Amino acid sequence: MGDVLVTSTILPQLKKKYPQSEISFLLDEKHAQILKGNPFVDHFLFFHEDGLLKTVSQVKSKKFDLVIDLYSKIETGIISLFSGAKTRIGFFKNYTQIFYNKPVKRQMQVKSANTTLGIEHRLQMLEPLNIPFGEVFPKVYLLDEETENAKKILAENNLSVNDQLIMISTFGSSEEKTYPIEYMAELLKSIADYKPEVKILCNYMPAQKEKFSNLYNSLPEKTQKTIIKTFDTKNLREFIAVTSLCKCLIGNEGGATNISKALNVPTFTIFSPQIKLSDWAWTSNPKMDKFLHVTDYVPNSTNYSDFKPSLLEKDLKEFLDKTILN
Repeated sequence: MGDVLVTSTILPQLKKKYPQSEISFLLDEKHAQILKGNPFVDHFLFFHEDGLLKTVSQVKSKKFDLVIDLYSKIETGIISLFSGAKTRIGFFKNYTQIFYNKPVKRQMQVKSANTTLGIEHRLQMLEPLNIPFGEVFPKVYLLDEETENAKKILAENNLSVNDQLIMISTFGSSEEKTYPIEYMAELLKSIADYKPEVKILCNYMPAQKEKFSNLYNSLPEKTQKTIIKTFDTKNLREFIAVTSLCKCLIGNEGGATNISKALNVPTFTIFSPQIKLSDWAWTSNPKMDKFLHVTDYVPNSTNYSDFKPSLLEKDLKEFLDKTILN
């Protein structure tokens, strides 16, 4: 999901260069929700469930003039080669040179302090089209009816947009990407103690429900009272819409934090030890967003157990003071 968001940064640049163009986006169908409402996508194409040949046939039938392969793996290279497009752009690799007639070599240094190499590598794909570099950030677009539905979800939980709502990215997508549960419990307690007026919404996947219950039950009653335990969303778009109404998002780096930033909601991100800030710490709002990594506090550490909540306390309070207004 994060890769799709980052990839979407090239779309407004393409539309600006070619305002009469029709842009199609090929991706896994399950990730299409993240680009719903994007005004720069005219059509969606999905990788065919019956395999590569069916996908190639589907793409070729569209008679594209230009193909940009932002993935640049062997499978997508084959799709590009047999697309029939006169211009085929992809990343330069020894084994992909036959697929593209406009190969692009990745730069090794970022040009902007607020982007990442991941974003800038995508924007590099526009160089063969004489589209100059400019800061572009992922953006999520919401429909009016989705925002109204989010307000209804809040009302069902006795909440409104006037409440001091904090969304929590409670767990990472895997154990190694998850801030230790006992540390997250301390973090939630700190938030509730410092800003007792807040209402906390905890986001987690259905498979993590038992884990959330264990976390919730470990909290002091005072902290539990700030958490809306009944809160839930049925799908990604509902989560996106509710997050857009929150004052901020705090928690594990991943899809939720990237969505929050793409909504321009202030985001406090805790990075797992194996994820580099230089890969995912992009921001269009550097005065508000905060990114924390264990090595900022314990040099050379690769262990999440070193990332004790006490190390985050000062940064967390400063972030809450900027986002939660008394």
